[in-house]
Amino acid sequence: MFARTWSGMIAWHAARGSYRVPDTLTGPGASFRHCITQLAGRWKNWVCSYIEQRVSEGRPLQWYEEAKLASGAFATLLALRLDYGCAMQVHEGEQGGFWNAAALGDSCVFQVRGQQVISHFPIKSSADFGISPSLLGSNANPDLVCRRTLFDNGPFKEGDEFFLMTDALAAWFLSAVENSSPSELEGILDQLRVFSRTGNRSTFATWLSSLRVAGVLRNDDITFMRICTSGRSGDGSS
Repeated sequence: MFARTWSGMIAWHAARGSYRVPDTLTGPGASFRHCITQLAGRWKNWVCSYIEQRVSEGRPLQWYEEAKLASGAFATLLALRLDYGCAMQVHEGEQGGFWNAAALGDSCVFQVRGQQVISHFPIKSSADFGISPSLLGSNANPDLVCRRTLFDNGPFKEGDEFFLMTDALAAWFLSAVENSSPSELEGILDQLRVFSRTGNRSTFATWLSSLRVAGVLRNDDITFMRICTSGRSGDGSS
């Protein structure tokens, strides 16, 4: 019921926290714990404001809404930070940087170089996707969140792309990576690049519907974002 609000808070706070404090996503240390603690406080403030607003509008919470608020909201966490430079030179004449990521749940990031997926996180195999992933709860204990959150990092070179996907699309894509021929994977990557451009949302939705009808994509909400490190214009997100 309140998952959309909570997921928006997670996205905003994770981006803000990792931007202001570079080591937030390097591990379950003090910086990450502080970010989660602040996020929980922001949720409590929002709940108080929401209840007050409903009362002022003459629409006090119904019993089922009170129960829902008491149980909290849940969403996956996937945060990615790219640091350019960082004394990072992959090969002579090739510039790059270093990435750090944190994940709780089964939303995934894929690092793409040319027509190959060279790394993916946090799910390692399409067989590992389940129906009850770990989630970040608005009422969760920060220490528990720190223990359950996974962290990873690695180098990137200029021109690498990062595909961020929620679970349903990530499961389909990882299966395609595992089972497709090089030419088939090239076609899939090029197709996703087209869908990521601004203005192609309806085409993307039609394509997703065709995968659902074919029974290869679970019927769930989809979020897909593509980040290109070359700085070329014309890229967007769907």
